[in-house]
Amino acid sequence: MGLWALLLAGVAASCKKMDDYKKFADGGEITYPATFDSLKVIPGNGRVMITGLLRGDPNVTKYRVYWNSGSDSLENNFVRKDGTDTLKQIIDHLPEGPMTFTLRTYDSRGNRSIPMVVTGNVYGANYQASVTERGNRAILGTSFLADGAAQITWADVDAYVGVLGMRIRYYDAYDQLRDTIIVSDLKNQVSTVPGVSILKPIAYNTLYLPEPAGIDTFTVAANTLSLFTEVKLLNSIKPVANSSNDGSRWATLRDWISNDAVKNHNGYGGTDISGDAKIYFEAGWGAPGISNGKVYQVVNLPPGKYNFEGSIDWYHESSKNDVYLMAAPGTNGLPDVSNPGAAFAYKKVDNGSNVKMEFTVTQPTTFSLGLLLDMSNSGEAMRFNSLRLYIVP
Repeated sequence: MGLWALLLAGVAASCKKMDDYKKFADGGEITYPATFDSLKVIPGNGRVMITGLLRGDPNVTKYRVYWNSGSDSLENNFVRKDGTDTLKQIIDHLPEGPMTFTLRTYDSRGNRSIPMVVTGNVYGANYQASVTERGNRAILGTSFLADGAAQITWADVDAYVGVLGMRIRYYDAYDQLRDTIIVSDLKNQVSTVPGVSILKPIAYNTLYLPEPAGIDTFTVAANTLSLFTEVKLLNSIKPVANSSNDGSRWATLRDWISNDAVKNHNGYGGTDISGDAKIYFEAGWGAPGISNGKVYQVVNLPPGKYNFEGSIDWYHESSKNDVYLMAAPGTNGLPDVSNPGAAFAYKKVDNGSNVKMEFTVTQPTTFSLGLLLDMSNSGEAMRFNSLRLYIVP
């Protein structure tokens, strides 16, 4: 009898594991359909989404959701497809504040599950008012880069503020309207927006999410950035940096492409590290001349008007000191000094006066932009405080 009792007990336990949805009460068997696991309320603007997982029980055919103490409800069919199916139910037209929801599942025989209760928040006018008061995320600075992108430096924000991202609307270099969202970083965020027009302003507004997960974002009226006034060339304002130097005086400019002709001080040239580092070329006084010297950067310019300006610190001419500001299409550098007219635009330095080269771009164009130099070995000098590319309004 002991062995039979053990066998019967084993069979009973096995049957119980195979049918977790059946319970027993006085008068007979009651079947409870499976319930949702991992129920969550995802908040939104005047609405929520309830999510959950249904595992096992293949007989569940529908569910009901109740709220407002059961005075409001909805019912939907539930089609089983896999061993685990996902619930995603939107409930609209809800008042702002905390809400409690009760769910039941039903099988094809009309049996209902035990109730499942889940709580969450609904957001609306009050949260929108707080977002409006907070306003857009602050911007610390903007630049138009030489590669044709706009750079935006954002102020830091705290996590509790709920900044999800920034929506950017702008016109590109081909005058096409673009709309993009930049995901927020809390600290030290610098964003680049490629291929921006300089003729039309960039607009942005901040997107807020009241909780880490949500189905709706809140936002505020857009701010408009001021039009750019300058293309940010690299390493073009004193004190300039160098990529290599002779350890005592002469060095080669960093971020500029320099040919061998301008490196006329034992393989170095373009700046002087013995004092206030500026863009500096010198020929003679023991150094060879500079014949067909070229120093340039590659820039991507959208349509617009530009002034390429050189602020001169010192100019000395003994015999021949021909220096040109120059822009040439493409990435292959500048024309030779024998044919400056082959450039897209050029302007010769006139007896040491500050120099400005004006030009207009009608379509997006890549340029080599810089200096063309032809200096004798009789004692010539050309030193710039800066080389800057301004955008003309």
